Amino acid sequence: MTSSQPFAGYATSAATDLVPGTPPPVPPGQRRRRPEAGSVPRWIILTLAAIYFIGPLVAAVSFTLKDRHGGVSFSAYKQIFDTTNGQVDFQTALVYSLKIAVITIVVTLLLMLPTQLLLHLRFPRVRGLVEVITLLPLVFPPIVLVVGVNDVYAWVGKDKGSSLYSIVTYLRGESHPYVLSLLYVMLAMPFVFRSLDAGLRAIDVSTLVEAARNLGAGWITVLFRVLLPCLRTAVINASFLCFALVMGEFTISSVLLYTKPFPVWLYQLPTTSGQVQAAVSVFSLLLVELLLLLIGALNWRRAVDKKG
Repeated sequence: MTSSQPFAGYATSAATDLVPGTPPPVPPGQRRRRPEAGSVPRWIILTLAAIYFIGPLVAAVSFTLKDRHGGVSFSAYKQIFDTTNGQVDFQTALVYSLKIAVITIVVTLLLMLPTQLLLHLRFPRVRGLVEVITLLPLVFPPIVLVVGVNDVYAWVGKDKGSSLYSIVTYLRGESHPYVLSLLYVMLAMPFVFRSLDAGLRAIDVSTLVEAARNLGAGWITVLFRVLLPCLRTAVINASFLCFALVMGEFTISSVLLYTKPFPVWLYQLPTTSGQVQAAVSVFSLLLVELLLLLIGALNWRRAVDKKG
């Protein structure tokens, strides 16, 4: 009886295979996964969010491409490059804001990156205090900051022959508005601080720095060849936040009577055509989306390099 027991399981499985309509047994590694309970609501929420965000953009694009006779025309986008705001055209305003954005990004990273390294390596106890200080630009509205700058400029202007007045006048000049970049650096501090802090917390900074220093690397080598490659995503995200802030900030530049920045040019666009104004808005949104895709491509390439 015991010798026939091993054949019982084989006979049962064979009989099961011969019964018509019986599905074949599925190996354990190839079992079908049932959809999770929360996957359907998740896709519904994502679909509604996509309609909410992409729907107005599609409507704006269709409005800018609509012709009077019901066809498709790109005349609204052509008028962008032909329309001027006084002596400023579209290209001048865009290049002007891009220069301010580059200066803002460089100055912000030069200030915040060494500060973050010192907080993580040498002075971790004062990190909370520095974080509170970086939150101050979010507490005070930009209009308050601009009023303070105007008061300082009026106070310095009382002595027009002083060197301080010459420096302030140079910083506030129309051709080189460095004062806008300095103000945007202050506004970007809360976002850049947290972006870099998240990147530094994701890696073991102390171990990397100690290993590089033990191998004879200097601080410049440690910063540019050890830490920056690990912080590339954080630096790119911080740069994008600064860029978005500069390209969308209107209050400071308008109160300081600048007419060349792109947001001010867009607000003072001398046209009564709604299609042209919508085309400028769509063009600026597409520019930001292009930058987002570039950041995503850089991050995706980094992930592929790690897997390789």
